[in-house]
Amino acid sequence: MTLHTSLTSRVSMLVLIAMAAMLLLAPTTVSADPLAAESNKALAEQYFGAVFGKGDMEVSNGILAADFQRIDRSQSGATLGKAGTQFLASYLHNSFSDVTYTIDAVTVEWDTVAVCWTARGTHDGTFGVLPATNKPMTWTGMSFLTMEDGKIVMEMTNLENVSALLGDTGNLRLSPSYAQ
Repeated sequence: MTLHTSLTSRVSMLVLIAMAAMLLLAPTTVSADPLAAESNKALAEQYFGAVFGKGDMEVSNGILAADFQRIDRSQSGATLGKAGTQFLASYLHNSFSDVTYTIDAVTVEWDTVAVCWTARGTHDGTFGVLPATNKPMTWTGMSFLTMEDGKIVMEMTNLENVSALLGDTGNLRLSPSYAQ
């Protein structure tokens, strides 16, 4: 064996040892069992169907963690706590009394549920500065819900056709109390 071959073998062995150590020390995530995945999916369906679709605060109190956070990336990362999210759901339902949320696609991985949704409703109540138009509106979005101990602890959302809900200035047409 030549000196070059010996050095190459040693370097190769050190590289293999380093790679093995990195794999052993890397954080790992264990996939949720099927029952947990179904439970998390059911929470997401309740969130969009009962909380936002019906404005049901009793369901909201049962499925949202006390420290729940809603981050709206279409609103420069505006963050709402549980009370602000409940206000938004109620306000939205009062502005669009027949609003329905349809889950178009859902993927559950570990403690996260990714939801692609469509909302439809008749604008039959005041929405921020916009008086009722009695016209149908549709808006879509994607949300990532994070679950912990059977509760939703965070929603990160992004409205896809935000122009349906925005004023000419690009600001959401809601009252200042939206930011509770």
